[in-house]
Amino acid sequence: MVGSFFLPWLTGPLGDGSIPWNLFKSLDANQIKDLLSNLPPEGMVFFASFALAALLVLFSLLGFAPKLITLVTGAIPMGFLGWGYYQATQSGAFMGTPVTATDVQQIFQELRGILGIGAWAWLGGGAVLLLAGLFGSSRA
Repeated sequence: MVGSFFLPWLTGPLGDGSIPWNLFKSLDANQIKDLLSNLPPEGMVFFASFALAALLVLFSLLGFAPKLITLVTGAIPMGFLGWGYYQATQSGAFMGTPVTATDVQQIFQELRGILGIGAWAWLGGGAVLLLAGLFGSSRA
């Protein structure tokens, strides 16, 4: 998950693919503080997932990985997927067009063409950490 911060999150014809690190490296400390203080809760949780993942790397180097931090870090990307699905179904129901399994497949197909390796690494890392938090030990 930490590595995904340095990889392209979106693919397209316009260049670097929206790498989160590129956004932060061009900002000074005050601009970063302003950016983070004006984020909605979802944005704060998103960036917290990288900090927690980095903390897990540090703990792993020291020889242990707290299950609670592992579980929470892995749950963040999976929670974003669940929240996105919930929002889609609620929006569809509100507009009178329920979201079906076929719609979800079509959305996934569209996302495959848009999301870059960074987004997939974040989601995949989250899935691995969630499983490790659920079924793993506290030893690295």
